[in-house]
Amino acid sequence: MHARVLLLPVVMVSTLVYQLSGWAPVALPGYLALVLYLISEWPRLARIPRAVLIAAAGVLLLFVWRADDVAGGLFTGFNRAAWFATFLAALSYLREAAETSRLVRQCGQVIINQPPSKRYATLSAGSLMIGILLNMAVLNLLGVMARRANTLTAAGGNVAVREARTRRMFTAITRGFSTSPLGSPLTMTMAVILSVLPDLKWWRLWPLGLGATLLLMLLGTWLDRVSAPRHLAGAVPPVVQPDMPGHPVLRFLALVGAVFVAAVLLEQWLHKSLTLAILLVAPAAALVWMVMQYRRRGWGRALRFALARLMRRAPHQFSGLRAETAVLCAGALMGTLIAALLPVDAFAGWLADMGLYGAPVALLVLVLMTALPQLGLNPVLVSTILLAAMAQPSMFGLSAELLALSVASGWTLAVSCSPVASTMLISSQLVRVSPQVMGWRWNGLYVLCGVCVCALWLLLLSWLWF
Repeated sequence: MHARVLLLPVVMVSTLVYQLSGWAPVALPGYLALVLYLISEWPRLARIPRAVLIAAAGVLLLFVWRADDVAGGLFTGFNRAAWFATFLAALSYLREAAETSRLVRQCGQVIINQPPSKRYATLSAGSLMIGILLNMAVLNLLGVMARRANTLTAAGGNVAVREARTRRMFTAITRGFSTSPLGSPLTMTMAVILSVLPDLKWWRLWPLGLGATLLLMLLGTWLDRVSAPRHLAGAVPPVVQPDMPGHPVLRFLALVGAVFVAAVLLEQWLHKSLTLAILLVAPAAALVWMVMQYRRRGWGRALRFALARLMRRAPHQFSGLRAETAVLCAGALMGTLIAALLPVDAFAGWLADMGLYGAPVALLVLVLMTALPQLGLNPVLVSTILLAAMAQPSMFGLSAELLALSVASGWTLAVSCSPVASTMLISSQLVRVSPQVMGWRWNGLYVLCGVCVCALWLLLLSWLWF
């Protein structure tokens, strides 16, 4: 096993120990291991992650040159970057366990094999549900299943039917997964928000995000219905549902619920954040999941087999995170350092001079979070800058919940259409269209309408509670 395989686990262990103990020196080996990991993976990185890392290096040099508190800023920035790398590494265990899970495959088959009238709602909800544990791996899982199921034979030999199905199925998958920043507390978005706004409680934000999730899913379902090619309705052959014992979707929901409940219980026991509890629970939950998959071999052999598999698959598991780690960690570092260079009082004054205070500020954040990623800026970078620059929301006439909801809503809409978002890059490769076609042409109207829907939701909440 190559030594570089151990670098990301060192980041994870170092960061978790620091979060539990609060002793700063124990975090330093994690920062060094993260830098070494990115250097070792540099030859295998694609163009965009390399560009982001180079930009982060430039911001780092600028910060060292211009900042007053260099040591404090660097510690905060690298701590946030290591935290996100830990998030990816810990949840990758669940993704590894899911790769050989019969339950996940059965879930995907049930979700894919739906009649046209139910397919969008089922696919979008299923993409969100499975994406809670699998993260972006759900795009490959459901995307490959959709592509295989959508054959010319299944479309009755009608090319137009197959093309219409492709567009409707993949918009449902991408839009459903993109709502995870609002609909799940187990996401990177929640980790970003809670790391910058530590006084914010997840249980106060989550119900508000679920409301926005429901509104966006209803919007997507309505747009799918009104844009459906009705002239092709008679050419669609009936869908045959696979016969499976039990309902795999309900069993998968039980699995997700078990992981979440375990994290909440650990949060209460340790008196730490939910995100930290999730990172502690995820590897253990993945091991239990693997053991259950091999239980027919006997519990002792199943445990040994699962542990051996984790060791054998570690090089592929951690090396496969290089692009996500590079983009997210560089974005977090840049966002933290740039925000530290911005005069927060002056920022509040600029908004006040423009007549923006209270709910209008939340709407501005929503628009910026949605629009700036269309120009190639990573949502992690944009959100970190905005949240760090507005770390005292009361200065802007906002509650922490309303600010966080505006960021999460904009993040959701941005990754639904930005041509440089991983959601669009992965899905467009499966469909064999450009990210611009999938993002702007297929999802553009949905995002524009979604901005209006989320803006109304923010205004309603501001009027009723905040």
